[in-house]
Amino acid sequence: MTFAMVRCMGKIKNACAISPAVRNEVLDRDGCKCIVCGANRNLQIAHFVPRSRLGLGIAKNLGTLCIHCHMQFDNGKKHNEIKPIFEEYLKTHYEDWDEKDLVYKKWSWL
Repeated sequence: MTFAMVRCMGKIKNACAISPAVRNEVLDRDGCKCIVCGANRNLQIAHFVPRSRLGLGIAKNLGTLCIHCHMQFDNGKKHNEIKPIFEEYLKTHYEDWDEKDLVYKKWSWL
């Protein structure tokens, strides 16, 4: 692995991570409740576009989900039910929301 590749991987990791400030911004925006079911316990911050697909750690790509809804969104049979709810929620909060803007631009550093 070259130095440039290692450096790029570090940039991707940082871009996809959720900073404490962004975490607090998302929790505040979502009223400390799951945006799907309204639960106010066992909350997690979820990526709409997952980190595995280079989803950025920015508020426009994140939502507050309870542990149950998060598991169902990431791994469960209800992914297709939760995704449109999550997407519509983000669109109501960000007028210019566009899914393609939520992904790390892999070669932007060139």
